[in-house]
Formats: sequence, structure tokens, C-alpha cells
Amino acid sequence: MTPIEPFGNVNPDDLPLLTQVVDEEAPDNFLTLTGVNTPEAVTPAPAILAPAVPAPRVFSEQEMQQLLHQLEARLETMITGKLKHHLEQLHQQAVEQTVNELKAGLPELLRDALNTHQESR
Repeated sequence: MTPIEPFGNVNPDDLPLLTQVVDEEAPDNFLTLTGVNTPEAVTPAPAILAPAVPAPRVFSEQEMQQLLHQLEARLETMITGKLKHHLEQLHQQAVEQTVNELKAGLPELLRDALNTHQESR
């Protein structure tokens, strides 16, 4: 990897300061922030200025209970779905771990089985 070289052989102390870049002898037609022309402001339609915001709705006790029930059902569905996904992942990890442990221990189990079979003869 090649290192990044500085811009030429310029000493940073030799670079001009921002106040030295634009001096007092700037041309008269040079635009400055105060010299920027702005188009006439367009007056937006009243609907854009103040959009109609409906007053908050007041719910009856029955509607509140129904909304609460719907919220609980929705939360239960979401949480159950997440839990199911995590349980499936954990189950898959457990199966893989068990298979790997069985593969690792299989040679020893086979040796023990062969030794037991030969000793019983």
C-alpha cells in the first residue's frame, strides 16, 4: 500500500489564509452574499400556509376497549412472530451443535462398541 503524498512539496505554512485569497481589490461585478438577487416571493395558497388539521377525535369507552383489544392482538401477533423466528434459529443451532458433537464422538463410540463386541466372544 502506497502512502498518500502531500500536495506537491508545499509547506502548509506557505498556503494562503482565507483572508488572503479574496482581498479588497475584488472586481465590482463579483457576486457576494449581499449581492445575490432573489426572485419575488410567491405567495402560497391559503391551504398550503395553514393546512386544515382536524380536531382530535374523542373515542367512546366501547371504542377505546375495541382499539385496546386490537392493539393487544397486534402486539401479540408481532411478539409471537419474533419469538417463533428466534426459536427456529436456536433450534437450528442446537441441532447443528448436537450433530457436530455426535460426529466428534462417533469414532470413540465405534471403538468402544468394537472392543465390547470382541471381548464378549
